[in-house]
Amino acid sequence: MADIQSLPLLRHLRGGPTSYIRHTQNGRVVNEGVAQSFWFRPLSAVISEAPVDDRELPLIFHARTSDYQDVAVQATVTYRSSSRHAPPSGSTSPLIREAESGGAGRSSNSRRC
Repeated sequence: MADIQSLPLLRHLRGGPTSYIRHTQNGRVVNEGVAQSFWFRPLSAVISEAPVDDRELPLIFHARTSDYQDVAVQATVTYRSSSRHAPPSGSTSPLIREAESGGAGRSSNSRRC
């Protein structure tokens, strides 16, 4: 989790070793990477953070059987982000390019009947 220190008109962000930080200002990436530390202006900055390590979420389910006995099932869900990078600036996804060119959702190798 990143730590943000407030000063008048400026902020200082210190990211931890388990978080990927991306700092965007005026539509362009200014700082990006794991364990970043930088100064930024809060009114013009967009900061996003994604976990780098595995995350675990404990769950517990409570239920009642037909003969009114309470049952509790415990589980742990472990997940990891596989991709933290956005496409390079200026490039768009194939679906957006297709929609802009008037493809209406068809791929270039589909056949018409």
